[in-house]
Amino acid sequence: MKKIMVVPVLFAAIVLGASFSPLRPASADPSNNSDIVGAWEVTAAAPYPPHLATFHGDGTVTFTNPTNVQQNASSAHGGTNDSVGMGNWNLVNVNGTKYIEGTFEELNAFADNHQPTDTLSVSFKLQVSADGNGFDGPASATLGGQTFPSHLTGARMAIDQAAINAL
Repeated sequence: MKKIMVVPVLFAAIVLGASFSPLRPASADPSNNSDIVGAWEVTAAAPYPPHLATFHGDGTVTFTNPTNVQQNASSAHGGTNDSVGMGNWNLVNVNGTKYIEGTFEELNAFADNHQPTDTLSVSFKLQVSADGNGFDGPASATLGGQTFPSHLTGARMAIDQAAINAL
């Protein structure tokens, strides 16, 4: 009786494991733009240009910049602190041209009293380079009812093989 149960259970485990593996690699085929998946150094047309972004295979994205870069002790409320930006992205095809479209938000708080202030919302439309190691495209940032044009340029972060080889 036990042998009869082992085969179906083993088969189910294999099927479920193959179907739901979180470690399944993204396609490296640049024609489908799933190669946006990964970690990127991003230059943003923003008050503090350097950012880091991670595009996840499930369609979510995180953006970050260093803590406290928007603080200004001489301004009212001492400026703001922003959170990690979190959002979603989609692959879209517009007349045969593929884009990554998405939006992320950052929560903001006043630096001195930690009270919430306006949420920053950034929307973007990016094209991945043919080699899959860069992206570029327009963006818009909305804060406090005002929308500002922006631009995002990304370079894929690489493994430092020389440092690893030195280990």
